[in-house]
Amino acid sequence: MSEGATLIILAGGESKRMGRPKHLLPKPRGETVLEHIIARLSPMFTETLVVGRNLVPLGGNVRVVEDLYLARSPLVGIYSGLLAAKTDLSFVVACDMPFVRASLVEHILSRSSGADVCVPIVNGYYEPLCAAYRRTAIPAIAEAIGRGTLKVTAPYDDLNPRTISEDELRRFDRDLVSFTNLNVPHQLELLARL
Repeated sequence: MSEGATLIILAGGESKRMGRPKHLLPKPRGETVLEHIIARLSPMFTETLVVGRNLVPLGGNVRVVEDLYLARSPLVGIYSGLLAAKTDLSFVVACDMPFVRASLVEHILSRSSGADVCVPIVNGYYEPLCAAYRRTAIPAIAEAIGRGTLKVTAPYDDLNPRTISEDELRRFDRDLVSFTNLNVPHQLELLARL
């Protein structure tokens, strides 16, 4: 990828169903899910940001960014990350998606030219927490937050989105495992696959 981009990892969720912060979930070999995502994806990016609330510094080249609003929504994390990013292009991923394939990320970024957001569609739904965003998306996101509309895809009506179909996604991730979320404790057994 020739254009530099920022990796934004969202780690600000309440994790009510999981019962503990998802970004701190341990893998069988000891590192956390967050550390796993950083190790796998960071080398592709100019910088890495972890966005959330009350996070501890992570060291290395990873910068921690505090959510700019108290409202609990991934949209607030995306907004906070995009404002802090040093690049025009950013890739946003949720910290509970540890199976995201680097080749898929690279493809999404490569398709982002000329779009405010480049977003996969899986099972007929947007996957906005595994998508590329440009700084041009900031005003629409800010307006949605200002209205109290915190659904992540709410600003899309005011943006120029590019979508990526399931067929296209499957060229890089045949079984679409990249879009697996860890939401409840019984899913922790999936971490053994990492």
